[in-house]
Amino acid sequence: MSLSGVLRGAVAVSVALLATAGFGAPARAAAPLPTVDYVALGDSYAAGVGAGTPLDSCRTTAGAYPRLWTAGDARLVRLTNATCSGGQTTDALTAAAAVTAETDLVSITAGANDLGVTGAFADCMTPGREAACAADQAAIETALRTTLPAAVGTVLTTVKEKAPQAKIVLTGYPQPFSPAGTCTGTDIPVAIRELGNRVMGGLNAVLAAQAKLAGVAYVDVEGVFAGHEICSDAPWVAGFEGQADGTILHPNPAGQTEGYLPLFTKAVGTPQDVAQWIAERDAPASPSPAPSGSASPFPSTSAIAAPPAAGTPTLPITGPDVVLTVLAGVALVGAGSAVLLLARRAR
Repeated sequence: MSLSGVLRGAVAVSVALLATAGFGAPARAAAPLPTVDYVALGDSYAAGVGAGTPLDSCRTTAGAYPRLWTAGDARLVRLTNATCSGGQTTDALTAAAAVTAETDLVSITAGANDLGVTGAFADCMTPGREAACAADQAAIETALRTTLPAAVGTVLTTVKEKAPQAKIVLTGYPQPFSPAGTCTGTDIPVAIRELGNRVMGGLNAVLAAQAKLAGVAYVDVEGVFAGHEICSDAPWVAGFEGQADGTILHPNPAGQTEGYLPLFTKAVGTPQDVAQWIAERDAPASPSPAPSGSASPFPSTSAIAAPPAAGTPTLPITGPDVVLTVLAGVALVGAGSAVLLLARRAR
């Protein structure tokens, strides 16, 4: 056999041994992201009243923040929209039947209808209804102190129990009125504006406190709506122009897209972010490290080669790299032996 034949044979042996050691193995394709099981609960603010054409008897619209968030990557999200105009906390509790142990994300916007805010506003804006307005105020203040905290807390704890691994977000409400702006058309007295803002501020305080007690995220929207209230230059909340179609006091399309959606996304991330979080949450747990002092499943680096001469730069070799290094060494030794054997036979 010629020397070139010997070398070709040695190379073939080396390649085979190195392939056996795992070098050159194709990389595995990344696993597809899981689907986000998302349940939206709440009232007309979550349903999107005022942000588009009503799609059903609950007056849900495509402009509601749950649907807008889902549209960020609809392939990754399975939305169960259990929101409904007029819904109170008791309705949110009933709708929570859609929440299961498989649910990954829950949003809740509820509490305003428990106080009868819209009816109180109508009474207080109607001449001759002063007594009814005063009674409404008293009832709202009582509910804020007594019944509403427990009602909100029950919704939150129920959802947490049903979906212990889910991200749960409770949103607040905007302050509806600009304290100093000039309203076009029907003006709203300053006293009524202050009353409305005080009521919504009290409601938001209850929601934030209950979210903290339940250990769920709270999204405060008051700040982002500041400067965009009714009677401001660029309102995100419908005023008297929404009286005919029942959208008064509700966020308009800008209120959902510029107000609720960015803050909700900031709280939970994008659909891709949540899907990645689910993948990491559900990934198999890594094996526990070996206890201190126990035998390592890999040989130490000192068993592989003698220490390099002083001043020689080195790279750390640990864990699985040690195994690959050993196998590579075996491959090269085997190749060298094959060269010698074939060379002897060629003589």
